[in-house]
Amino acid sequence: MERSQTLATEPITAIIPAYNEERTLGRVLSVVTQVEQIHQIVVVDDGSTDDTAAVAQTWQAHDSRVTLHQLHCNRGKGGALFAGARATQHDLLLFLDADLLGLRPQHIHQLLQPVQEYTCAMSVARFKRGRWPTDLAHLFLPYLSGQRCLRWSLFGDLFRGERCGWSIEVALNLHARQNGYSISRVPWLGVSHAMRPEKRQGLIGYGSHARMWWDIGRYVVGYGLRPRVQTRLEKLTTQPEAELFYHL
Repeated sequence: MERSQTLATEPITAIIPAYNEERTLGRVLSVVTQVEQIHQIVVVDDGSTDDTAAVAQTWQAHDSRVTLHQLHCNRGKGGALFAGARATQHDLLLFLDADLLGLRPQHIHQLLQPVQEYTCAMSVARFKRGRWPTDLAHLFLPYLSGQRCLRWSLFGDLFRGERCGWSIEVALNLHARQNGYSISRVPWLGVSHAMRPEKRQGLIGYGSHARMWWDIGRYVVGYGLRPRVQTRLEKLTTQPEAELFYHL
């Protein structure tokens, strides 16, 4: 079998974490189900209190590739993605947010291609010409995008060893950098997503937004301190017993 045919038949699982996304989930699924290359679509209901699960179940009845994985409590985005990855045996994974606007099948093909062809370990979508708030965010912080394609065999250890909530995108980037994995940025023209203050009105929305940035900042700081702590522990454990007692 030719290489191009092998790539075309490689099984792909799309994982869509969703928390209270009853208004937008159906729109995203209507696009994802149009992509024949995708063999499985796992919707992870991350402890939603609205009808997110019901929307997923409707699509499950419509398309046999769609499966619903419900979490009884909210585990955060990292926990939801991990649960979705555990629900499949496929190595090639596509991560998509449930609140995307302007998504089309061609965008998904563009994101899949570089990873399928082994030109990179992970591809990341960058919003362009969608809406100015998300365009601006992706211009200055392109690697915070939640729209990714990657191979679980390369990134699975990160999920098993870390508790990454909203900082999961940063964790994936740093994991790739630490291991020398290449990342491809793929422009998505006309795509955007709903902002947190739009989905949750008033102080709740802005509070959720603030907690997200706090989670990201805390992970970045912790990641930077980790080598220093590890070096210090290695020094302590290799010192003579009397010297070790002194330092303790």
